[in-house]
This record gives sequence, C-alpha cells and structure tokens, in this order.
Amino acid sequence: MSEITNLKIPYEEFKSLVIEAIKSHGESFQFVNLQITIAQLAIKKELVQNPFPPNHFGGTPWLTNKDKNRVREVLWDLITERVLTIGDYSNDSWPFLSLTDYGLRAIEAEQPVPNDVTGYLSRLRREIPDIDETIEIYLSESVRTYNINQLLSATITLGCASEKALLILIETYADTYENVDKKQKFIKKTSGKFIKKQFDEFNKEIQALKGDLPFSIKDGYDNTLIGVFQMIRNNRNGAGHPTGKKVDKYTLFANLQVFITYCRFIYDMKEFFEKNKH
Repeated sequence: MSEITNLKIPYEEFKSLVIEAIKSHGESFQFVNLQITIAQLAIKKELVQNPFPPNHFGGTPWLTNKDKNRVREVLWDLITERVLTIGDYSNDSWPFLSLTDYGLRAIEAEQPVPNDVTGYLSRLRREIPDIDETIEIYLSESVRTYNINQLLSATITLGCASEKALLILIETYADTYENVDKKQKFIKKTSGKFIKKQFDEFNKEIQALKGDLPFSIKDGYDNTLIGVFQMIRNNRNGAGHPTGKKVDKYTLFANLQVFITYCRFIYDMKEFFEKNKH
C-alpha cells in the first residue's frame, strides 16, 4: 500500500470523482474499498502522480487522511440527497453503504446525473458550446438547489432556464423573415407576452412550415420540444404559486435529465433558422 498526495481539486470535482468510483462498485460497497477506487481513478486521470515506480504490479494506492475525510463529506451529502443509505443487505451499519432505489436509478444513468454537478454542467457545455450564459446560470442554480433538496426552487429555476432557451429560439426565428411587414407582425404577436402566448404563436408558424424542415427537426419537434416545454412549464407553474403542491424528486430528476437534450434540440433549430430565411 502507498498513499497518494492530496487531491487539490474543488469539492464538486471531488464529488464527481466519488460518484464515478461508486458506479464501479455496484449496489453496495465498503468505505475502504471505495477510497482505494478513488485513488486509482485519480492516478488514471493524472490528477496525482502514481506513487509506485514504473512496471510495478500489485500495489494498492490509498487516499490521505484529509481526502478520506472529504470522501466522508461527499458520502454524507449523497445520503442526504437519498442516493445512498448506510448498511447493505447483510450489514446494517458503517462502513457498509448501499444505493437507494433512487440512487440506483441515478447512478445507472448513462449520462452525468444532476447529483454530479461538475459532470452535468460539463456535459451541457460540451454538447452546446455556445450556450447562453443566462440559461447556464439558471440551470446551475437548479441542479445545486436540487442537490440540497430545495425542490421548489430547483423547479422554478429550471423553468427559467427553459423559458430563456425558448425566447432565444423565438427571437432567432423572427429574424428569418425577409418580408419586413411579416416580421413586424410576428414580433407584435410575441414581444412582451407571456412565454405560453409566445410559444403558441411560434408553434403556429412551425406547423405551417413543417414540410420545409429537415427530418431531424420534424421528427423530434412534438416530443422533444413541445412535450418537454409543457412538462417543465407545468411543473414550474405548480411550484411558483402557493398551491401547497409538493414537487416529486423523481419527476424533477427526470426533468433535469432530459433538459440538456431538449436545450440541444432548441439550439439545433436555432442553427437551422440562422441559415435559412423565409
């Protein structure tokens, strides 16, 4: 066994590393084995130097005591987020831990999950390099409040991110008009209106143009754009008014998981409109 040096990375990156290590352990694990996996990942990702000489086989890397405490901090946060629980099927106490039903669903997702803030936002920037700053600000706020179980706040800020993305799309579409009168007529119908009104006017235009749209946009328009927009908007309206309605964490998790795909589709449409006037 040999101790690696301290991992000098921010908390959210450290948490991302812990979640990646948990994925490799299945439904349950012991703390000691997890910290070894984290040390191995840190070496593999070249976050620290390998403590063993070249061509050395069979050595086991360990985290420093400081980083073991950081792992415990992350594990406690994952427990409060209902991703993990203490104990497993055969042992009811520490150092055994296991994934909850929600945790299994989150950890088994192919793409980075909202619990992994660094991985999730990195995926957003990777898939949409020119993402609008306002969208990213609201989405970042949403995933962070989601992780501390402030689900009403997370739902509202996700709705704001969705609304900003659609406003950008609608503004881009308005610029595709070559006829100035038609452009002004469309702007008059949408400018300053509630997002539902703006989207309804935009949707009328798209339905008339559907035959001219590429297959990739036509194929995903109803489910990816209309479906997700309505789902996020309905949840936001429910959370943004004093109805007493509670937000279901599974539903919000699903909304956050689909948001990046939804936003990328919006940006694909935006790019099409930027290149095609009418």
